[in-house]
Amino acid sequence: MPVLGFADPQSWEEFNSSLLIEVTRTKGVFTCTGVAVTPELIVTAAHCLDGDVVKIRIFTQSTYDPKAPSIAVKSFKVHPSYHPKDSRYQSDVGKIYLAEKLPSTISIYPIYRPVIITGNLYRFGFGMRNKKNSRTVITPTFKQVIYADKTLELNDTYSFSGDSGGPIYLKQGSTNYVLAVHSTLSFGPQGRFSYNPLLGAYYDWIFEN
Repeated sequence: MPVLGFADPQSWEEFNSSLLIEVTRTKGVFTCTGVAVTPELIVTAAHCLDGDVVKIRIFTQSTYDPKAPSIAVKSFKVHPSYHPKDSRYQSDVGKIYLAEKLPSTISIYPIYRPVIITGNLYRFGFGMRNKKNSRTVITPTFKQVIYADKTLELNDTYSFSGDSGGPIYLKQGSTNYVLAVHSTLSFGPQGRFSYNPLLGAYYDWIFEN
């Protein structure tokens, strides 16, 4: 079973590229999670950016405070194959271009591209827990990869509102990668587990202009 917190003592700052996203729509303010893949590019779930978006802000702090300093956003895109009415998790990938660079203290890791996945998994998110949106980590276990859907399935049932778009990091020895972002949970006949788009499958789109 996945657990809250690290299996072994580690530095939270090691994974500070997991960032909180504040999305203002006409119906209110919502939070999601994203991950920095360059100092000026954030990847998140497409459904976090879908709809009548009025404003987006990025926060680097470990706990959400709407009055805290934020990073200005220049523009954003949702993957062209994302169609929420057909499938919520298929191609559920979006990207946000920042108007300024992130602080140099943010540790940015490469996207993992090999097919074979080995190592330790850590999923970060700013979902609402104990009435706070704070950076939280869980350690899920591998279930399977659905290559046709470009999706990583994890034994992971600890997702809360605000965790969407949060990175799944892969740690191989002392090397860290960004493997996927969190999309949603399954509550169907196959049991409860999470869907997470594999970023390596969207690599070219993520880095295209």
